[in-house]
Amino acid sequence: MKMNLWEADRFLKKIEKALIVISWSTTLGIMFLTVIDITSRFFFNLPFPATWEVSEVLMPYIVVFGFAFTLSINAHVRATMFLNILPARAQKAITLFVYLLSCCTCMWLAWFSWIKFWRSFMINEEMMAAIRIPWWFGRFALPVGMAVFGIRYLMIIIKREV
Repeated sequence: MKMNLWEADRFLKKIEKALIVISWSTTLGIMFLTVIDITSRFFFNLPFPATWEVSEVLMPYIVVFGFAFTLSINAHVRATMFLNILPARAQKAITLFVYLLSCCTCMWLAWFSWIKFWRSFMINEEMMAAIRIPWWFGRFALPVGMAVFGIRYLMIIIKREV
């Protein structure tokens, strides 16, 4: 079955929305864990072990998973002070160049962060903490987030929305 460009874009938007749900769920989970840790530490002098470390491993999911969705709704911060004084044709050319460069950068980051994740996974790298926390779990967010971000840039270029 062939997938046309619009179906691919709809599928990508579903992935981006799923990543956003994971991102805010992780945020809520970290907040919940921190509140429980502080409450149990204050009232019962019984802190949760490795709350800080778990939060640290989960942070990339909060940060990276929102990039592609933010780009798809055109909500990224853009520096357009000099771009706006150029003619429309030059604006389009520069924007296309920036999007191509951004796409390549995202894919490059996805590739090398995947290698880093895979090495960490293969050796079962763990964080030094009170409980066993795998580093590879946190390292998984960057290649996934950057790949989807790069694909979103590519989709914008292909659809000629630049």
